[in-house]
Amino acid sequence: MAANPSTKNAHEQLIARLLANLPTGYTASTVEMPNYPFTTPSNTKWMRATPIEQVNTNVQAGINPWQRKEGLFVVDIFYPLGAGGNDNVLEAEQIQALFQNKSFGGVDTQEALIEIPGKEDSWYHTQVSIDYTYEGITNG
Repeated sequence: MAANPSTKNAHEQLIARLLANLPTGYTASTVEMPNYPFTTPSNTKWMRATPIEQVNTNVQAGINPWQRKEGLFVVDIFYPLGAGGNDNVLEAEQIQALFQNKSFGGVDTQEALIEIPGKEDSWYHTQVSIDYTYEGITNG
């Protein structure tokens, strides 16, 4: 793994990989990203991308302190309730394949698990949860 101690960079890498490989029918404007303006569509599919930091491990102390950080990248897929079909599962599988056991931009991803919470307000919700790590020398 290439050293990447930057949380900002790790989050950018995860989101950029998703946006560059969106399933058919999505554009960047149909993906809600952290702290960006977003208007939830009224009757079309959309996604939400959320990187979550979970664990910070100090691997090596001293002059060049090395840290390993672990997180969870959650991609939520929302379809209008009653749209029918299993396209949501197909799209979740495409996202799973995009991230499971990959290395890119100083980020390593491991498991990508699909869950189907189901009905949520007027949406049918499918979720892909991706474990990721990044590490490197920190300033401090």
